[in-house]
Amino acid sequence: MSEQDQEQDFEASLIRAMGEMLAAERGEIQLHTRTVDVAAPNQETSAPPPYDGARVRALRAKLLLSPEAFAAALNVSLRTLQAWERDARRPEGPTLRLLEIAEKQPEALFSVVRQVG
Repeated sequence: MSEQDQEQDFEASLIRAMGEMLAAERGEIQLHTRTVDVAAPNQETSAPPPYDGARVRALRAKLLLSPEAFAAALNVSLRTLQAWERDARRPEGPTLRLLEIAEKQPEALFSVVRQVG
């Protein structure tokens, strides 16, 4: 899809959403919302699992991505990904949670990562 087509789709979606909001404001329709269950501020959350080279390679293979595509999807350099995969470095911080999400819910990663070209 070209950039111009994407812009037109976005504009059409925005206009449609604005029309729905106005109709809801007038009481003509009821908007459906969905709630997301997130941890309360005082509630503990589990730590993401550790990722070694074998686990990173297995995840990339499961997602059927080249090293270049996987690095781009994670927004890390190819060198960083290669270092993880050969156990020269370990993923840390927010990247651990991102890898966990990619592993458990790959559709979440793919829903925000768009293929170019």
